[in-house]
Amino acid sequence: MCASSSRASAMLVMIMVSMGSSFGFTIYPSSSSSGKRGTALFGGKEDEEMGTFELASWYAVEAFGRVFGGSKKTDVALESVDSDIDVSRQPLSLDETLQRIQLDNDRSYFLSGEIDEMIYDEQCTFADPFVSFDGRQRFVDNLANLGSFITDYSAKTINYDVSENGKQIQTKVMVKLELNLPWKPVLAWPWGVKYVIDEATFLITDHIESWDVSPSEGIAQIFRRPTTQIKR
Repeated sequence: MCASSSRASAMLVMIMVSMGSSFGFTIYPSSSSSGKRGTALFGGKEDEEMGTFELASWYAVEAFGRVFGGSKKTDVALESVDSDIDVSRQPLSLDETLQRIQLDNDRSYFLSGEIDEMIYDEQCTFADPFVSFDGRQRFVDNLANLGSFITDYSAKTINYDVSENGKQIQTKVMVKLELNLPWKPVLAWPWGVKYVIDEATFLITDHIESWDVSPSEGIAQIFRRPTTQIKR
């Protein structure tokens, strides 16, 4: 594989690490802190072989991101934007949790890295198609490392549904992001998150991601010139 292709592949995986692109996978949370791979919809030997490669890449690029990624702090930015909410503490009610999740989505936390981490349980399960791991700090660190791989982005909410008496939220967002590559590819597809909230602690215990895109289309977008534009 040529150097540019290797870089592009690594960058794509880094974005998946930080955001959790599913390439058409259904994600199931795991109680294991060591990490457990999500379950694919496609099935078959080809998927298993592809998954083994992607899983290895996941861990390799996550380590790369820790060394070379960004390390920006988000507390100051959150405090300045949300002056009525003390983001240094956990939420005091379910209504406050719901409000803070909405604010996180308003600032596209999964792309900007500006996340209200105190609304998550310290051992919250974060699931994507490659792994499912427990631990808030790992997710926060991965988001912080994302900035150096993206030069521009936009996010438009498609659905935002609150159910189970406020204990569950399902979102879907049309995401477009430009990668820091010479030909400036733009990745674009709907991305969803299911949030599960503990009614006793008011903290998010599960953050389960999904994407509406096929594996072939997801890979193709990174290697071709953009066919869509990013509009704020």
